[in-house]
Amino acid sequence: MVEKNLDTLGRIMLRRTAGTLLALALVLSGTACAPKDDGRSTAQALAAALSDGKVEKLAFTTPAADVQTELSGITKGMAPLKPKVTVGDVSQTGEDTARATLNYTWDLPDTDKDWTYQAAAQLQRTDDAEKPWDIQWSPAAVEPSLQAGEKLSVHTAQPKRGAILDAAGKAIVKDRPVQVVGIDKKGLSDAQAESSARALAGLVGIDAGQYAATVAGSGPDAFVQAITLRQAAYRKLGQAELESIKGAAAQAGALPLAPTRGFASAVLGSVREATAEDIEKSGGKIVAGETVGAGGLQASFNDELAGTPGLTISAVGKPAAEGAQAPSRELYATEPVDGRDVKTSLVPRLQTAAEKVLADITSPSSIVAIRPSTGEILAAANGPDSGGYNTAFLGQYAPGSTFKIATSLGLLRQGMTPKSTVTCDPQFSADGQKFENADGYPAAYTGAITLTEAVAHSCNTAFVSEFGNLPQRKLADAAGALGIGMKADLGLDAFLGKINPDETSTAHAAAMIGQGTVQVSPLAMAALMASVVKGQAVVPQLVEGHDAGAKLPDVPKLTAAEAGQLRTMMRAAVTDGYLASLTDLPGGPVIGKTGTAEYGSDKPLKTHSWVIAAQGDLAIAVFVEDGDLGAVTGAPMAKKFFQG
Repeated sequence: MVEKNLDTLGRIMLRRTAGTLLALALVLSGTACAPKDDGRSTAQALAAALSDGKVEKLAFTTPAADVQTELSGITKGMAPLKPKVTVGDVSQTGEDTARATLNYTWDLPDTDKDWTYQAAAQLQRTDDAEKPWDIQWSPAAVEPSLQAGEKLSVHTAQPKRGAILDAAGKAIVKDRPVQVVGIDKKGLSDAQAESSARALAGLVGIDAGQYAATVAGSGPDAFVQAITLRQAAYRKLGQAELESIKGAAAQAGALPLAPTRGFASAVLGSVREATAEDIEKSGGKIVAGETVGAGGLQASFNDELAGTPGLTISAVGKPAAEGAQAPSRELYATEPVDGRDVKTSLVPRLQTAAEKVLADITSPSSIVAIRPSTGEILAAANGPDSGGYNTAFLGQYAPGSTFKIATSLGLLRQGMTPKSTVTCDPQFSADGQKFENADGYPAAYTGAITLTEAVAHSCNTAFVSEFGNLPQRKLADAAGALGIGMKADLGLDAFLGKINPDETSTAHAAAMIGQGTVQVSPLAMAALMASVVKGQAVVPQLVEGHDAGAKLPDVPKLTAAEAGQLRTMMRAAVTDGYLASLTDLPGGPVIGKTGTAEYGSDKPLKTHSWVIAAQGDLAIAVFVEDGDLGAVTGAPMAKKFFQG
């Protein structure tokens, strides 16, 4: 039995050896050949070229230049979109023919949906070893239903843009009627068009040379926009003068606008039609004709507000006759998705009141109002001389004597009370640097006074003289406990203050009265005031549902007892000090503090004017970049706001 098995094994091994030798002999004799190219490499080259839109270097059965021209015409209406094309199956359809399946994916803008389908390309074998296959070109290689002469076209349907809402859920920014004023060139000569353009530019206050050039470069029948005006502004134009300009016309329209041109403009931002730069930077998310946010919340929350445009992709044929409408077949479509509303904490009544107070201030200025119980920003107004800059959130200024509230907290933590005695001399020198009180400081409150009186009458020397008893790091900790230096994402960029904990000598002494390197914004000081009212650091909030992601300074927290002592001293500033003008306001008791901060190098030094104040569940900061004493400039402004 063993011998039989060995004999069988030997025969098997002999047959395998013989087969191997025969195969080797065939290879060596040249009778064995490599498998023929099945066309896949040619199909892959075609797919890559279709993805890039450049096929002129491929081998076709017709001139490649003609194929390139036809392909460019077919896909021109899809720009800037390009497909991603890959190869599926490659199958033999005859001895010298093959069919390659092409998988198309068009990444459509501003949506997770793609347009996908399969097309096919026919291949013809050649005798050229380097290019073994030619491609039989057909428009169906781009889209399977395309016929000769048809082109792809994409049409965008714009969604309804979401609204920016106020604290009550009512739209602040919504479609409001406008008049688009411009020149209708139809029937005008070149000379008349230029003359009219310059006259209209002068009437509406735009650059005459630039507008005239725009009009000259437009078509002979074009309506060339000069300016878009709210209805009220349009009515103020000299209508008789407008009608006297040949070709001048106005077209009614609507745009998403706030109640007034300046209403919270730096916070809200604006909207406009997407520019070429917007489209390029968006990486395909924004398409021509789309409305986009420009600055403020409109830009920060553009994705939420904008929604998703609807797209219709069609095959468009040649019209049957000149002037006839081109036949069109829908190939793919998505419905537009309207944008989502963004709800803010702004209260229009308070925002309007703040803007009225600032209307005549001839310097960058701001009023910020916060609800201490929630941190909601109720108003964030900037004066006209801020020039569109968001002074309220981004300004970086020395807080002056309003910072004495943080210094007072530091002194309380060193063992003082509101009744502790401090010394208010006319002058005090800190390491050779002389500090003085403001002009007109009342002599009755010099010498030994209480800490409360020093706050109420804002004695500089009383606070500076304590710089040796309150280390800079302890001062920084006290400021941090009131929110100075916190980090928070409000949906807009915001500066919430800074204080260097390592200052020494005269820089430390200056910091005791909010000078030197201490920097804050009006928003930061409104938050400080709100923190005193609430008894804990208040994080400002602007947009509902948008987590502020706050990171408070890592310092000992403000206690209820400390906040109560600060409120006591700030009440004295109203009843006995520089904010006496606020005593007769109706409603609950008002607390606050004035501030004046010197800056610049020219003599006399310029001064920032500040007031922080609170009444009930409302805390405010008033700021004027170039003002008089806080009591002179800021106090009347604060009173007007509370009255409003």
